[in-house]
Amino acid sequence: MQKNRFVVMKFFLYALIAAALCVVQNTPELLVIAGTKPMLTAAFVVAVAMFEGEFAGALTGAFGGMLCDLFSYYRSGYYALMFFLCCLVVGLLIQGYMRPVVMNCCLFIFAAMVLSQGVAFFFVFLIRGYEGPELLFTLNILPMCLYTALTGIPAFYGVRAMYLWFQKKIEPAVN
Repeated sequence: MQKNRFVVMKFFLYALIAAALCVVQNTPELLVIAGTKPMLTAAFVVAVAMFEGEFAGALTGAFGGMLCDLFSYYRSGYYALMFFLCCLVVGLLIQGYMRPVVMNCCLFIFAAMVLSQGVAFFFVFLIRGYEGPELLFTLNILPMCLYTALTGIPAFYGVRAMYLWFQKKIEPAVN
């Protein structure tokens, strides 16, 4: 019973943090550097996927994507689907092939952002035949992806601290 309570508390805390980060990332003129704002929720859900595995990570990614969809001008459910798939892949890669270290976290966040923003860029700009889309991509989208990847550093350490604290409560050491 005690174990289930801490599992529920952990995911409830993840949901609260994701909601707070979504509000912060969509606050006007907050965290703007050279006209670029990071997607804090994306960094957070990818960091959670690194520690929680593919199933819980994918569900957290879908929840974070739904939060981002509330403020997005893309079709409803776009970020939910993209973050679900990205966090699923991240969870599988961490379990089988890679270690959960901060450099991998930044790499995964950058890859997830380039994938999600690149697909949206393709459907919004490239298909419609706008002139000069390479400038838009290199001057607006890539800096946002890099900025978001850099915000993955505090997201990684914060999620790792929460994960380890809750793991001590959920599965105490047997002496």
